[in-house]
Amino acid sequence: MPRQIDHDARRATIDAAVITIAAESGFAAVTIRAVAQRIGSSTSAVTHYVSSREELLGNAVRREVDARLDEADAAIGERTGNPALRALVEWAMFGAAESGRRFWLAAVLGAEHQPVLRAELERFTVWWDARVRALLTQAGVEDPQAASDVLNVVIDGLVVSSFYGGSPWVDQRREGLLDTVWRALAL
Repeated sequence: MPRQIDHDARRATIDAAVITIAAESGFAAVTIRAVAQRIGSSTSAVTHYVSSREELLGNAVRREVDARLDEADAAIGERTGNPALRALVEWAMFGAAESGRRFWLAAVLGAEHQPVLRAELERFTVWWDARVRALLTQAGVEDPQAASDVLNVVIDGLVVSSFYGGSPWVDQRREGLLDTVWRALAL
């Protein structure tokens, strides 16, 4: 009797290996061979599901971006306006584990040389910008674009600062900065 293989589970395992390798070593380290080694399989087992490295990256990053979009929507829930915006920003600042932040940093760094990464980051960014501006508008902010820019710089800065050796910002300090930004934006 032939062995039954759960193809969806196998694809998810391959995608997870891509994300893990990228988070640990950057996207340049993601190869079909490296993924096969990570999942304890042969390269032919990986190429059964993808025909190229670009497809390998695209599938994994698309799945990861989709998961982040779902997480962000779940963080917002049924809220609108200022409470929804605060929930979204807190999710962005505190919701991802270190491996998730490392993945995003690797994606940003790799996007210059990997069109598939650039396209998926652009898809997320378009969604993020539209969602943040809409929530700022609902919250009654006078200049949603400027406020969105401020929030993006703060979030990006706090994510990057979490990688500093020695003394990364603790959650209490990051929450204090967020409160200061909220007051400055009159939210």
